[in-house]
Amino acid sequence: MGRVRKFFAGSNTPLGFYSFFDQIIDLKQAHRFFILKGGPGTGKSTLMYAIAAELLNQGYDIEEFHCSSDAESLDGIAIPALKSAIVDGTAPHVLEPKYPGCGEQIIDLGQFWDQKALIRHRQEIVSLTNANKECYPRVYHYLRAAKELYDDTCAVNQKAVDNVQVGQVTKNLISEIFTNHNPRARIGQVRHLFAAAYTPQGLVDELSSIMDGYTVRYIIKAEPGAGAHQIMQTVVDHAVHHGFTVEAYHSPLDPQRIDHLALPELGIGIVSTYPPYTADQLDGELINLNDYLDHTLRMQYQHILHKNFVLFDELINLAIKQLRHAKHLHDQLEAYYIDHIDFSQYEHLKLEIVREMLRYEA
Repeated sequence: MGRVRKFFAGSNTPLGFYSFFDQIIDLKQAHRFFILKGGPGTGKSTLMYAIAAELLNQGYDIEEFHCSSDAESLDGIAIPALKSAIVDGTAPHVLEPKYPGCGEQIIDLGQFWDQKALIRHRQEIVSLTNANKECYPRVYHYLRAAKELYDDTCAVNQKAVDNVQVGQVTKNLISEIFTNHNPRARIGQVRHLFAAAYTPQGLVDELSSIMDGYTVRYIIKAEPGAGAHQIMQTVVDHAVHHGFTVEAYHSPLDPQRIDHLALPELGIGIVSTYPPYTADQLDGELINLNDYLDHTLRMQYQHILHKNFVLFDELINLAIKQLRHAKHLHDQLEAYYIDHIDFSQYEHLKLEIVREMLRYEA
């Protein structure tokens, strides 16, 4: 059996839906890249799960990219050893071939539906589609408001942090990681993804899956604004400058900030934990940046920090509640398509895609 690592290539964020779909596979190096098209309920996720299971049983490692609109569904899978991937190319992450005819192929699952039957339900389908779409701007408004409160908390903690001490911690960490590893004669590469996403199932975190196999882990504990982000970015910059590959995992609350990172060539992972999110499921060397906060100064803002935390939590819950409503509407929409799809063709389609991927192994 191969190994499965789980990620999110896209996430619901204060900036709207934020996509790292171009990071699923390097199309300049890819052998096969399949883009699935088709409406809701046409079996895109089910087909990808089936392909992943087939290749997993043959010993290939699989990368699963889960959907932020439903964490139990897939947006894509990649098979690194085969330099192949298959993705959902429908909204909100619309994809088209970048190098048409060069190993990239669109698969239209609409060829298997009964269009005459679907047209009879046109009014219901249009109504549910539009109602589902209306949910997401509200999700983003709630997340944006929560981000404002988070930023205010960051501003308070930035006043209280001892930047000299945090700088020394950063310097020590870089020395500990890189001292025994010679720089490489190249510029390193960074792969950007999400380890977590706001979904109808809540904040879903795949850190345990991502960090499985990393023997050295550092866990940075820090209040918002206490310096964890700066440490992550400094380590990334140092690694790239010295030729190492980096996996950078961005925050769904602020997709321009790195929450966690991994150095695959060194077997090292670095994760951060900040209220209200924890990394209790992971073991590692703790770096507690809260030791370098002036807690006497923070006490002056105790009421503000508490109110920010309470309101932040309420806004996140409202965003998740709205995502659940969107999923409920989507489930109703899927039912119309599921009833009018000929799924008998999918086993043959699965085997054909697997054969195409394996053909390039030789």
